[in-house]
Amino acid sequence: MTYFAHSNELDRSRWQGLKDHLVNTGNLALNFGSDTEISQFAYIAALLHDIGKYSQVFQKKLDGAHLKVDHSTAGAQEVITLFKDNPKQQAIATILAYCIVGHHGGMPDYGSVIDLEMEGTLQARLKKKLEDYSEYTQEIDPSKFVFPDYIPIKPIQNHSLFSIAFFTRMVYSILVDADFLDTETFMNNGLKPRGGYLGVEELCKTLNQYLEKFNHPDSPINVKRTETLKTCLAKAAATPGLFTLTVPTGGGKTLTSLAFALNHASMHGLKRIIYVIPYTSIIEQNAAEFKKCLGDENVLEHHSNFEWGEKSNRIGTDLSDDKSYNAIEKLKLAAENWDIPLVVTTNVQFFESLFSNRPSRCRKLHNIAKSVIIFDEAQMLPREYLQPCLYAVFELVKNYGATAVFCTATQPAVEQFLPEEAQLQELSSDPQSLYDFYRRVKVKNAGKLTDAELIEHLNEHQQVLCIVNTRKHAKGLFDGIVNEGRFHLSTLMCPAHRKETIAAIRDRLRLNQSCRVISTQIMEAGIDVDFPVGYRAISGLDSIIQAAGRVNRERKNQSGDLYVFEPDSSFVKRTPVYIQQGADVARSILRDFRDDPACMEAIHEYFKMLYDLQDERAFDAKGILGCFEKRIPGELNFDFKTAAEKFNLIQDHSVSVIIPYNENAISLLQEVGSHRFPYQYSRKLQVFTVNIYEREYQALESIGLIDVYSDTYAVLNNMSYYDMDTGLRIPESGGGEAIFFDG
Repeated sequence: MTYFAHSNELDRSRWQGLKDHLVNTGNLALNFGSDTEISQFAYIAALLHDIGKYSQVFQKKLDGAHLKVDHSTAGAQEVITLFKDNPKQQAIATILAYCIVGHHGGMPDYGSVIDLEMEGTLQARLKKKLEDYSEYTQEIDPSKFVFPDYIPIKPIQNHSLFSIAFFTRMVYSILVDADFLDTETFMNNGLKPRGGYLGVEELCKTLNQYLEKFNHPDSPINVKRTETLKTCLAKAAATPGLFTLTVPTGGGKTLTSLAFALNHASMHGLKRIIYVIPYTSIIEQNAAEFKKCLGDENVLEHHSNFEWGEKSNRIGTDLSDDKSYNAIEKLKLAAENWDIPLVVTTNVQFFESLFSNRPSRCRKLHNIAKSVIIFDEAQMLPREYLQPCLYAVFELVKNYGATAVFCTATQPAVEQFLPEEAQLQELSSDPQSLYDFYRRVKVKNAGKLTDAELIEHLNEHQQVLCIVNTRKHAKGLFDGIVNEGRFHLSTLMCPAHRKETIAAIRDRLRLNQSCRVISTQIMEAGIDVDFPVGYRAISGLDSIIQAAGRVNRERKNQSGDLYVFEPDSSFVKRTPVYIQQGADVARSILRDFRDDPACMEAIHEYFKMLYDLQDERAFDAKGILGCFEKRIPGELNFDFKTAAEKFNLIQDHSVSVIIPYNENAISLLQEVGSHRFPYQYSRKLQVFTVNIYEREYQALESIGLIDVYSDTYAVLNNMSYYDMDTGLRIPESGGGEAIFFDG
């Protein structure tokens, strides 16, 4: 009998043979794991992952029978059985069992021996009664497996179980990525629409040529930027590890950090650069800067807009395991695997992927190995998850050949949350002298201001920037300004709209025309604008300093002013907790460092006070580390599913809505409606996407404003609900008080 893995058409001669799929997946896994000594682990998992499809019942299912079949558990049971008599290999067998049993539905919790079959834990699945799959030995010979007897990592001191759990994730990542890619190749009739990018060395040469134009700076500020750039380039030969880059706003840290990363990667044989940014909105400018010097085709912008494995359930796609035999359904789960040399992503996407248990998110993890990871605006690393996040980063550096750079103008004291053995090296020559040079803004306490008073102040300036903490406050202030040259920026505007608005703002600033901008926090970092004066609603000191970085940026004036004010507004019903915590500490800094609240001493004191205010447990508030450190002798008792459920940087999950913003967007949506694989349009549609809260999505959906294209994309069907000044209009019942920190 011929056994098949996937069906594509009615013609059985074009179905994919099961042995072919297992061998192909195994060979891909060998290749993916070769850099990190994981290859043999992943290879065995790949050869066993689908052996449950050797059952007669599953083959009938491929023929169209309406049967429910669990094909993912068989390989896990088999690997435990194969090596139950070798104590050295039992732990490794458990690692592989986690990966195999979770290759469709996600890695489970360990559970206990008393768990019932339907509970879904690893222990429950290992004793589940399955259809006979023994025919697999006619095509796959387990006696030829070369089974490792040790785990090739150096565990973190006193956290060895966390290291082993992280290793398990890496094996899992290789397995699911290899599985996805072989299925994709089959579904595309052998054509692989991937690759074709320049490698790191070519990109490094391209960037270095681009940077030659800075060799002859024409102003004092450009002289200083060039000095910083050359200092960092000189340190690119340093051994891969942990670095900080402390450069004031306006100091050119975006290109400087990229230049270090590419040269460092080229010198040490690293494979890619992963640029991690707090918000999707900041990605747009940084990615645009990178594309300008490296080419559009060599830069991937990836955030959580198109994680269809998690979101399709909201719009009608059944992702249950018994449907996973259908390869088209599997491809709806396909997220980016970061197989491109330069990835620009967000904190949300990066860290939630590191702690996810889902295949669509985890498939990229093995491609983080041997990468340079730049954490831009490092002060925005998620405070409640800081301990597990930094332990995961240290794992990548210690055991998987990565380099990490914490890059910011306001460097937090991350070393206290890293393992004791971690050592950080600063890339800039003298952060204090850089601060002294770039000091060009006076931060002043303006006290409490009503909206009317604030609008009056804003109207007194021909060019002014005002940054507030919530979308409602920004919209309310914008509506109150009636003079020419008013602009609004928030995440309710799709990226294409924001890009046009920022271009218009820059033009008016350059031409010295009236320009009054009301923005949420998206304007604070990564957006290169230069206002003579600014206003900032009270928030954390790091946010205040970032706002100051948009004022007198090019030192056109001897000094600029940033006024920090306490909002007295009907539009501010409550301030988000994380903003309020930072604001409370910032008030103390504004009082104690009245002459210069943005100095390095003030920054140091701010983070010390902010961290000291909280119990040590607050930096692993959800107990993520505890999910992997339950010490039961002889067992690897990991709770992958529970950790994934707890690790949510955005507690109120987002939904992506496509805006038919212009003719290009409309044309793409028309193509999506008739295409067999609509997920392939995700990259092109990103620039027309707005991320909103689930409750806001439900408010739009409840009044018939959402159409779903090809069971994949939620699309706004009435553009009267999209304001060309302020973006998507949310019905009043939609709520949504805070600025949306999308990822």
